[in-house]
Amino acid sequence: MSWLRRLLTAAFPGAAPELDLHGMRVPEALDAVEAALAEVTSGGGKGLRIVCGKGKGSPGGVGVLRSAVAGWLDAHGYEGRYRREVDSDGRDGVLWVELRAPCGEVRF
Repeated sequence: MSWLRRLLTAAFPGAAPELDLHGMRVPEALDAVEAALAEVTSGGGKGLRIVCGKGKGSPGGVGVLRSAVAGWLDAHGYEGRYRREVDSDGRDGVLWVELRAPCGEVRF
């Protein structure tokens, strides 16, 4: 996986790595978010694009993962360091997380 990330980073230097959580349950998704953030941070990445989905397949059409991931990010020191991406339909299914440089300076 790291060779693919290096290849994509070289081909698209401004693009952030992406984590797609479609089909995952909340505990599995939160574990994946934690692992992806650790990997991106250790590789010197500037950000992570997390695809949570819009909840179209969820009961009531409410995205469970979107809220759970946002709550996890807030609880783990990422409050104010992520933003939601809203589509043309007015719904959001993606979170962009910005990572800080070791000295505390924002690199996104």
